Amino acid sequence: MNVILLEGEDIIKEGKCFNSSLINRQPGKLILTDRRLIFAGPGLDFERDNLILNLRDIVSFEKSYTFNIVKPIPLYNGIKITTSDKQVYKFTVTERDKWLNLIKWHIRPHRSKK
Repeated sequence: MNVILLEGEDIIKEGKCFNSSLINRQPGKLILTDRRLIFAGPGLDFERDNLILNLRDIVSFEKSYTFNIVKPIPLYNGIKITTSDKQVYKFTVTERDKWLNLIKWHIRPHRSKK
């Protein structure tokens, strides 16, 4: 998992996750910086395997859920993010509420700069 940070960019939180936006859930790492939300996929090709969302482009984020493959019961461990170009991304994470609080806290300064 290759991630290239911008000059002066700081990592706020990172953890294992699945990109559930795809038909096949892709494992990787979710990284929140003071400027971006980055999904780092398992491959070595940064352009192809990573998803980068600028915090200023996130218009909404909310709790989501996924389903257990063995039993069709909902698991409350998802985050759904919508961007200004109407793209929707879903991530499966641990500590979902902590992720949502940190995203909320770090999006606020970027919205006031518009």
